[in-house]
Amino acid sequence: MSHQILLHSIGSLRALGCAVAIALAALVFTPPSVLGQDAPAGEAATEDTATEDAATEDAAAEETTDDTKTDDDAAEEKKPWNVAAPCDNVQHPYEADLCQQWRGAEAAESTAGLTRLLTWIGAIATLLLMLMFVPLVMALQAARRTSDVSAPMPAPVPAGSGGASEEELRAYVDVDKLEFIETPESEGVVKVKVVYRNSGQTPAFRIKSAAEVGIRDVSDEDLLPIMQLPQRSSLDSPRPRLGRDATDTEIVTCESTASLADRVMGGDATILVWGVVEYLDVFDRPQKTAFQYLCNAETLDSGQIFKPMVRGDEDG
Repeated sequence: MSHQILLHSIGSLRALGCAVAIALAALVFTPPSVLGQDAPAGEAATEDTATEDAATEDAAAEETTDDTKTDDDAAEEKKPWNVAAPCDNVQHPYEADLCQQWRGAEAAESTAGLTRLLTWIGAIATLLLMLMFVPLVMALQAARRTSDVSAPMPAPVPAGSGGASEEELRAYVDVDKLEFIETPESEGVVKVKVVYRNSGQTPAFRIKSAAEVGIRDVSDEDLLPIMQLPQRSSLDSPRPRLGRDATDTEIVTCESTASLADRVMGGDATILVWGVVEYLDVFDRPQKTAFQYLCNAETLDSGQIFKPMVRGDEDG
């Protein structure tokens, strides 16, 4: 449909171009006698000369034929000059000047009317040109929206076919690392920074997370319980977007017990960190990652500090 709108807009622009071309042709091929406001100088001079010659010949004829004029000729010669029609019965040079001025005024009035007409045509053509751009821009935007919507929705393809499936393209938000902000005994609390990372190919949207930290008086991993995930009501406010390889941070705390560091190093206690992160992938599908980590004497000796535990509900 966007292609049809675009073709229709282009056709309208062509029609407008034809109208503008006709208006310009009317302006270019208008006779100079209409556009000019003054008669050519040569024509004015010829008319003045002709008028003077006529006056001279009339005077000579009047002197030589005085005695032979009839009563009708005398009445015609005495016919008064009419200022309303200055070019009729011209008898004096100044009357010829007024005649010429009257003709120039008539030409100017005609030219002014044509100029106003051409101005209106140009204004209407400009307005139509501006209006024709509206459907063109709308068609381009519709085509762009169509391409944007269809581009990030690749159909799943069989493995080994050389294409990329949704599983390969979607976002994967998981725990990147955990670290103590302060020593466990500091200020009587345990503070752990949880860093989330999107390791997928596309961004994650509306990220919500919740994490907790606690202490258990056992060191054997097999005896550690699987902690219940935080309630959905405890999830923090969603962050709008987490791009590819981007990170987000959350800090969790709990009260510390006396000499916690010594107890952990001596194999008498374990620090647990667990939680969940929820998000939408680029295909608008909800995803969830559950996690649980432990810190005990064994992880501290290996330098790993926090070790992931298998919960059985990790979606990744």
